[in-house]
Amino acid sequence: MRQFYQFAAFINPSLSEFNHSSGWALPEFQYAECDYPLDKGSQKKVFDYLSRQPLFLNDFGSFEDSEFIVGFSFGDGASTNIQLAQIVDVISQCYPKIPLYVQQEVALYCKSSGFVVLAEEGYQTTLDVAQKAHGVALGNKMGVIAQAWHAKRCVETCQSLGTEVVALRVINHFPYDDPQPWVRNPINWVIKESHRETITGYEISQRYQLL
Repeated sequence: MRQFYQFAAFINPSLSEFNHSSGWALPEFQYAECDYPLDKGSQKKVFDYLSRQPLFLNDFGSFEDSEFIVGFSFGDGASTNIQLAQIVDVISQCYPKIPLYVQQEVALYCKSSGFVVLAEEGYQTTLDVAQKAHGVALGNKMGVIAQAWHAKRCVETCQSLGTEVVALRVINHFPYDDPQPWVRNPINWVIKESHRETITGYEISQRYQLL
């Protein structure tokens, strides 16, 4: 994570030490060997995003308290979604009576079959997946399975639909070889998320050379 901390300190020197004490500093992610050519407007967006802690979520709650569970994918690549599928398999076995809805990119790698696949021919946003699950599930209390840095948006999106997220299980992994550049490492993800209301991931990847 050293390169991410250096990037954060470049955006805002006061962030040079943030999260250094966290156990999440342990994973090593792959970054592009280049500078990120952010203009001042983009630096401000990234600054504002970095200031809204936390950047990622940890596990919380018990799935026993949920009335349904949703598994969100992260990117299109296999490596992260395989790890999410492993959590789905465990949850499916431990809580077979709780309805479980899984995004298709994760469902592809699941060994269990005790879930409903949330599929779509086109691209599905986090909101699309949350709305599909919310539309068919019975109850209001839900559990979430997601990538840790994506989990914040997953939880907030589900809450915006009126559900109560009572449990979360995450994995801290970025697929460096994913076809979507913005999910390949924490820096790319923060740049993309900080611009998500004004520009698409593909556009931001091209503009700021996310590799």
